[in-house]
Amino acid sequence: MRQGYTQIDFRTKKGLSDVEKRHLLIALGVLTLAFAISFSGGTAGIFSGYFPVFLLISFISVGTAFLFHELAHRKMARVYGCWAEFRMWRWGLMLALLFSLFGFVFAAPGAVMIRGYITREQNGKISAVGPATNWVVGAGFLIGAYFTLIAGLDFLSFILAFVAFVNLFIGGFNLLPLGPLDGRKIFAWSVMNYAILVALIVGTLAAGYLLGPFRGFL
Repeated sequence: MRQGYTQIDFRTKKGLSDVEKRHLLIALGVLTLAFAISFSGGTAGIFSGYFPVFLLISFISVGTAFLFHELAHRKMARVYGCWAEFRMWRWGLMLALLFSLFGFVFAAPGAVMIRGYITREQNGKISAVGPATNWVVGAGFLIGAYFTLIAGLDFLSFILAFVAFVNLFIGGFNLLPLGPLDGRKIFAWSVMNYAILVALIVGTLAAGYLLGPFRGFL
């Protein structure tokens, strides 16, 4: 998710600030826990012997999906000469934990805040790069999951498929054309590009189920 402001131009500052690092780490930790609880079956899954395994796989999945998504927004905004840093949304993180107890993750951990003048097209491209990154990573891991499944490496295939699914889920969730989510800004910029991104993510999710890798947990 990304929020933008059209103000006086702010030049970029290299590296992550201490505040941004703290917000990213907290959001990463909470989302990791939320996905682990959700995919282990909700409240009951916390007390299962497999929960530590789900926690580790969730950490890898969220690390690629959430961090790559937000850093992609940040990088693109800075390409356009804007100040851009991630800030967590406390209510969103609490909702993620709450919903995970019922087997679902509300993936709205925060947003990259931007200051600087940007056009509608630039705003759309900054927004699109997050879900696009999730699709690239998700598709790559899904290919790996498919071939390891064929090779009989079921557990490795499960891990790769889990990483792929979390990336596609976070990318797809952010494409909803609602409120501060990326989908609304992409749609306002280009309906065609919005439709392409939706088709890519939905199509890849369907392929993951039809080809087998996602059937282990869907």
